[in-house]
Amino acid sequence: MHTSTDNCWTIPLLMAQKGWEVEPVQWTFEELDSLTDGEPSHLSDFLAKKHFDLVINLPMRNGGARRVSSFMTHGYRTRRFAVDYSVPLITDVKCAKLLVEAICLCGRAPAMKTHTDCMTSRQLVKLPGFVDVHVHVREPGATHKEDFASGTAAALAGGITMILAMPNTNPAITDHHSFTLVKELAQAGARCDYALYLGASSDNPGTITDLAPAAAGLKMYLNETYTTLKLKNLTDWSKHFDRWPKKFPLCVHAESQTTAAVLLLATLHSRPIHICHVARKEEIEIIRAAKEKGLPVTCEVCPHHLFLTEKDLLRLGSKLGSVRPVLGTEEDQQALWDNLDIIDVFATDHAPHTLEEKTSEKAPPGFPGLETILPLLLTAVHEGRLTMEDLVDKFHHNPRRIFNLPEQPGTYVEVDLDEEWVIPQCPAYSKAQWTPFAGIKVRGAVHRVVLRGQVAYMDGQVLVNPGFGQDVREWQTKKQWFLAPQGISGQESSRPPSSLECPISPENPTRLGVVRDIDKQETHKLDVWEGGDVQFSELYSKLQPESVMKLQPESLAKTLAPHDFPGLDMSEYLKLQPRAPSPLLGLSSHVPIPSHRLSGHHVLSVRMFSKEQLNDLFNLAQTLRMFVHKERPLDHILKVSFYQQQWIYTIGPLGAAALGGSTF
Repeated sequence: MHTSTDNCWTIPLLMAQKGWEVEPVQWTFEELDSLTDGEPSHLSDFLAKKHFDLVINLPMRNGGARRVSSFMTHGYRTRRFAVDYSVPLITDVKCAKLLVEAICLCGRAPAMKTHTDCMTSRQLVKLPGFVDVHVHVREPGATHKEDFASGTAAALAGGITMILAMPNTNPAITDHHSFTLVKELAQAGARCDYALYLGASSDNPGTITDLAPAAAGLKMYLNETYTTLKLKNLTDWSKHFDRWPKKFPLCVHAESQTTAAVLLLATLHSRPIHICHVARKEEIEIIRAAKEKGLPVTCEVCPHHLFLTEKDLLRLGSKLGSVRPVLGTEEDQQALWDNLDIIDVFATDHAPHTLEEKTSEKAPPGFPGLETILPLLLTAVHEGRLTMEDLVDKFHHNPRRIFNLPEQPGTYVEVDLDEEWVIPQCPAYSKAQWTPFAGIKVRGAVHRVVLRGQVAYMDGQVLVNPGFGQDVREWQTKKQWFLAPQGISGQESSRPPSSLECPISPENPTRLGVVRDIDKQETHKLDVWEGGDVQFSELYSKLQPESVMKLQPESLAKTLAPHDFPGLDMSEYLKLQPRAPSPLLGLSSHVPIPSHRLSGHHVLSVRMFSKEQLNDLFNLAQTLRMFVHKERPLDHILKVSFYQQQWIYTIGPLGAAALGGSTF
C-alpha cells in the first residue's frame, strides 16, 4: 500500500498509531539517469508493475489562488499514474480513515476475490435470479447454433440463473437413452442451473412417465415449428393428457384454434396445462375466459411478441424475421399488454440459428433472446408499462411455482436501472451472433450475477466454467438440503457479502443454513442471521412492519438485529408502484422510488441505518441545503422553533434521553 499527501502525513501517522509498520520510501519521479544502482527506481515503476495494491493520496487543499496548469505536484502525478495503471486509488481523507479503522476492527485480511468484489457508487438494485422456462440449447445435433456452454453463458449475461431446456434436439429427448445422453452433455457444459424437458411423440405415451420426477416437464408440439416432434392427431394428444402424471408440468405449443382444442382436452382430463408463447389476441382472450371459469391453465409470453410486430419485418426482412408463432399485428401486441394480469410467465423461447442459416433460402424460424429479455423488460418498467413486481413475479416466482422448481440458495442479480445503452448487432455469448432487437435503446443493465454464492457474471464477463451448473431436479429427487455459503467465520469464502445485502452480525457470524421452501410472498423478504443484542432486537422488532415479522418463527423473532434489515429490501421494493413526481426531488413518475423504511420509526441506534438509507438522508439534506441557499420556500416540510438550555447538549443528558438507545 502506498500512502501520501501533497502536504502532510496524516494517514501514515494514523496507521502508525494503530500499530501498523510504516516504511518510508524515496519518492522520485524524474532524473532516472542520475539514479545509481543502489537507489530505488522511481514511483511510476512501482505503479506500472503493480507493486502497490492500493494508493491513498490526498490532494492539497489550501485554498487561495489557482496554480497555473503547468504546475503538477508529486501527489497529482501519483494519482495520475494510479489511474493510468488501474491501481485502486483513495483520495478522500474520510474514506482513508474509514479504511484504516475497518481493517483494524477486522483484524485480518478479508477473504475476497479482488477481480470481482467491489463497492460501487452506482445505485444498484438486487433482484432474485431469473428463471427461463423455454430455452432451445441445440445440443446435441446442432452445436454450431448453440451448446450448453454458450447458451448458459448467454443466460448468465442476461441475468438468468436457471433454464429449462427444450427437447427438440437431434436426437430428440423422447426416451431413457436420449434423456441420459443430454443429461451428461448438460452436466459437462452448463454454467447455470438447468432442467431438461421430455418430448411427446406418437410412440412414447406411457413409456416415459417414470422419468417425470427427473424432467422439467413434458412438451407437446401441436403446430408447425422447428421440430420433428409434431403430434398430428387428436388421439396422440389425448394419450399423453391421460398418461402423463398430473402433478408434473405438461406444456403445449398450441396456436390459434389449437389453443381452444387443448383447453377442451385439459377440461376432459381434469388436468393443469401450460400454454407456451401466446402471441395472438384470440389466444389470450380464450385463455382469460378459461381462467375466469376456473380452469387450471397457465401461459407464457415472449419478448419478441411484446416488443416487435409484423411491421418490424420491413426492417428485419422475411427471413430474419421468421419465428413461430409468427410476429403479430399491433392489435395482437396491444392485447398482450392489456391482458398482462393473466399472463403468468415471461420466457424467451430462445431459438438460436446462425446468421448464415437465417439468411439462406430455407431460413429456419426462431430468435435468440437470452441476453436481451431483461433489459427490454427493465425498459418497460422505466416506461411505466410494467411494474417491478410484475417482472419478478412472472420471471421468478411464477416459473418456480408452476414448474415446482427449488430455490437457488445464495443466488441473486444486481442490475443498474439507470444505465442506458443500445443493443448491439452481435450479443456477446450466444453462437447465433445476431439479435432481432439490434439498435433498440434500452435502460437497465445486468451488473453482477451471483449463483449459489459464486460470482458467475460481472460487468460483461462470465466467470464460471462449463460444468458449474447443476440439474435442479436432482436436488429434489435426492432430497438434498442446501446450506448457505459459509466463510465469514474462518472458512474460505468465494466472496465477501455484497454491498447490497445485509452484513453479518459481529456478535455471531454464523448464518442460518437451511433454505426453506416458501411461497412467493416470502421469497427475498428477509435474510435471517443469528446473533445480535437480544434486548435491543426485541425493541427493534416491535418497530418493524407486521408483514415482515410474521414470516419468522417465534423462536427466531427475538434474535433479529437491526442490521438484519437491509435498506433496499426486495420485498419493500416490489411494493412500490409508479407514483407522481416528487415536488422536492423531481423524480420521474415512471421510476420506482426506493423505500428507506424510516417513516414512522424511532431512531434508537446508528446500527439501524444501512448504506442506502444514509445515502437517502444525505441526498435529502443536500437538496434542502440548496433550497435554503437559493432562498426557496420549505413549506412542504414540517418546521418548528424551540429553545433548550445549554446543559442538554452534554453527553449525560443525551444518554438519559435516549431511553436505552445509543448516542454519538
